[in-house]
Amino acid sequence: MQLPLEGIRVLDLSRLLPGPLCTLFLADLGAEVIKVEDHAGGDYIRWFEPRMKHQSAFFYVLNRNKKSIRLNLRDEEGRGIFKKIVKDADVLVETFRPGAMDRLGLGWQHLKEINPGLVYCSLTGYGQEGPYKDWPGHDVNYLSLAGVLGMIGTREGRPVIPGIQIADVGAGALPAAVAILAALFGKQRTGKGQFLDVAMVDGAILFLSMHMARYMADGDPHKMANELLSGAFAFYNIYQAGDGRYVAVGCLEEKFWNEFCRAIEREDLIAEMFAEEPRRSEIIAEVAEIMKTRTSDEWLALLKDYDVCFTRINTFDEALQDPYIKHRNLWFMKDYGPEGQIPQMAFPVKFSDIEPGWVSPPPELGEHTGEVLRSMGYSEEEIAELAKKKVI
Repeated sequence: MQLPLEGIRVLDLSRLLPGPLCTLFLADLGAEVIKVEDHAGGDYIRWFEPRMKHQSAFFYVLNRNKKSIRLNLRDEEGRGIFKKIVKDADVLVETFRPGAMDRLGLGWQHLKEINPGLVYCSLTGYGQEGPYKDWPGHDVNYLSLAGVLGMIGTREGRPVIPGIQIADVGAGALPAAVAILAALFGKQRTGKGQFLDVAMVDGAILFLSMHMARYMADGDPHKMANELLSGAFAFYNIYQAGDGRYVAVGCLEEKFWNEFCRAIEREDLIAEMFAEEPRRSEIIAEVAEIMKTRTSDEWLALLKDYDVCFTRINTFDEALQDPYIKHRNLWFMKDYGPEGQIPQMAFPVKFSDIEPGWVSPPPELGEHTGEVLRSMGYSEEEIAELAKKKVI
């Protein structure tokens, strides 16, 4: 069955994680995604460790179903070729600092004259306007500025760096993909494209929706590791089992907490679910001692017969072997000639009539340059001359 974005052409000038993950979603849904890469090594995540036999595992997991062309956008002739490609494009994604594309004559104001239907997505840390727009940054910076890291840490008040890229993925790639799809839907109605200013700090604010709403209502800034969902209560907490493994209890609703208390034979705690301090901390300590009386396997065996929100905290290798992960085929290895097998992650949504995912392998640097130029009418002689001049 036809994928929903077949016939949509996306020009991807992004690098590293947020932009390529965004365009991976589009490619998995059927869009023709063309990575426009430079002569200095292209998307430099290609060369990050750990490498497989040839290129980085990071690159392989983010760039299936895409094409790659090498094009020198600092060269006038290269920019001319790019503008020709833009005429037939539906979407452009770039992650340069504000003004960089304008200085090349390839900004939104320039390209919408060539293609009024172009959806132009600029994905940056701090947006196109404002006091910080020219700042460099990475995930930890966006989370800290947004206030997210101010809510992740110990009760002593020390912030903790998350071991995952929250802003890159949840505040960058995902909002950008949603915005692009919405803009394409709007284009179907009006025939007009538009400019999308996607800032990862803006997206990071979404993770504070509950905290910010409460603060704006009651004026209490609260404290890290002392919130409803960050360890303030026994019913939503992390404990160590008797075998040293950690488990997560997420019995947020009363019905789940009631079941949990019955399971651990402490029905007296049911009425104290929302106890105030100092009793609140005492209950956490009491539950912590109870959890040490059984191994994590024993707790899983016992609690499977109760309607409770309870899981063991998996390590990476355990997560890969977890029956749920395997059943949903969320991580898998795929045969790819030059490398043997390369790691892949599944498209994160299951559709009833289509199956987004692997169609073609991640491209070699510039692999499709000739193909794209030939489709635009360039002869083999012209392509060879452009390569000789290092335009492509």
